[in-house]
Amino acid sequence: RDVVQQLVNEPSRDFPIVCHNLRKVYKGKDGNPVKHAVQNVSLAVPRGECFGLLGPNGSGKTTFINM
Repeated sequence: RDVVQQLVNEPSRDFPIVCHNLRKVYKGKDGNPVKHAVQNVSLAVPRGECFGLLGPNGSGKTTFINM
């Protein structure tokens, strides 16, 4: 998180992808509470890196990529 915070303050061409505290919340339906699909995701992908997003079903991978 420290690297991401530094890149937010001072952008660098060496990190073309920087995400800081991303979140996605869906409204609750029929009186149900809200659903947090993605919660406080921060990452920085350096230029030339191959990045993979792994996790179990329902963990928010597709939601994160679609954001």
